[in-house]
Amino acid sequence: MSLPATPLRVLVVEDEELLAEHLHVTLEALGYTVLGPAPDADTALALCQETWPDVAVLDITLAGSRSGIDLARELQARRPLPLVFLTALSGAEAFSLARAVGPAAYLVKPAPADALQRALELAVANSSTGHAEPDEEHSVFNAASAILLPDALFVKEDGLLVKVRLADICSIEAADKQCLLNLTGRVLSVRQPLRELTSRLPGSDFVQIHRRYVVNAACIERLDTVRNLVQVGEQVLPLGQTYREHLLQRLQQV
Repeated sequence: MSLPATPLRVLVVEDEELLAEHLHVTLEALGYTVLGPAPDADTALALCQETWPDVAVLDITLAGSRSGIDLARELQARRPLPLVFLTALSGAEAFSLARAVGPAAYLVKPAPADALQRALELAVANSSTGHAEPDEEHSVFNAASAILLPDALFVKEDGLLVKVRLADICSIEAADKQCLLNLTGRVLSVRQPLRELTSRLPGSDFVQIHRRYVVNAACIERLDTVRNLVQVGEQVLPLGQTYREHLLQRLQQV
């Protein structure tokens, strides 16, 4: 395969400075136009506001509160985009989470330049997005692969799919192989383990405070750092020692 006359725009999101620079140099040497590298999701999204990429190379573990998988969901919600994950995580769990967002390739660091180039070209060639701007008719069909209503979940209840806005979820409690969504005035049961369910939630809004609890940060009312308790709406929940420092670091304290 040969690159098109107009170089492909490749968004690179990598928080390891040396590896990010290596990717930048390698991709430019291969003839691509590099956007970034960006060390975190916020920087990457800001770059995309200025120039939309043709393909993205994402690390899974990033600086900041959101992972590369979180970023992939946000990008796909805006517009279909071929994705290549480049990561040091080779385990089955990481691969399963990454596969859920439909990447074109999953490469384990360090990936040779030729393997990276083949992955990028195939990602674009097999994508409905393509390199050229789509016409109006194709735009409608391309948009069909993007996530609808990224600010909501549809939960099975009495044989129906009921919309639950993410903003209405105060907390999520793990209970055996299911989760309990604590909403204002009601509780819904979801037959998914906590890790799988929370992979669908934006890391900028939800935070884990205990091995059994994930909470909506907007619902946090008080923290008792002596007894390690968190008041979330009307609930008083335990704050696990493992999650305590991460939570406190992310809250603005005066």
